Parts: sequence; C-alpha cells; structure tokens
Amino acid sequence: MKLKKLVPIVTTDRINEVKEFYTSYFNFKVCFEMEDKHLSIVSGKDPEFEISFMAPENDQQPTFAGHGLTYCLEVNDVDSEFLRLSNEGLEIVQQVQDNPWGDRSFILLDPAGVAIYIFHLISPTEEFKQYFKTAHETS
Repeated sequence: MKLKKLVPIVTTDRINEVKEFYTSYFNFKVCFEMEDKHLSIVSGKDPEFEISFMAPENDQQPTFAGHGLTYCLEVNDVDSEFLRLSNEGLEIVQQVQDNPWGDRSFILLDPAGVAIYIFHLISPTEEFKQYFKTAHETS
C-alpha cells in the first residue's frame, strides 16, 4: 500500500471554535465545510497537511475527551511562535523548554482539547543520540 495522505478527524461539538483557532493562529484554510457538522482544513502553505473535525452524529457518539492526542507542529523558530501566540492571549500549558530528545518546544490546547506541541529541532543529548535511526537535522 502506498499511503497518499493521513487526515486525523476529531469529533467535537466545537467546530466553529476550532475553525477560528486554526485559521486565525496557524494559517489553515477551509477546504470543506458543512455548517456545524464537518470541517476540513489544510495548511495554508501545504495542502498535504489536512485536519478534519466532525460533530457527533448522534447522542451515543462520544466527542474527543481532551486527552491522549497531540499534534506536533515543527516551526523554524519556536521562541518567536511562543511570543506571538502568548501575546494573542492563548493559554500555554507548557512553557518553552529544551528537551533532551532533541527539540525546543511549548504546548497549548486547541478549543477541542487537542494538545498542540510546537517545536524546532536542536541537538539531542548524548543519552538520546543512540535512539535516532536517521539523521537528526537541526536548523
């Protein structure tokens, strides 16, 4: 099988809020929208990166419970993104920090409760270098 695309779908009753969040703060564009029922958004710079959200179809379908899912977004400069997003008033749940596995990161939550892990690569510590199976390219 040759995979062409992977699109995560989060079930939430907060479709309008996630639309506003991703289009305002992360330059995503709407590519499909059924009002209050389904939303698909793509990265403004690369439509290969798509995220979807859907409202529960009935009372028995659970919505995302706000834990256990993280989107990792690699950026060029995590410190400038931290300043930009914290100045916008977004709640940061983990401050900027260097991690021994080789990135500098911070975490915030989207309106559905998905953790957004924003990072850029740095050199891993000696302890973690052994775990990389391919080159760990830092900027």
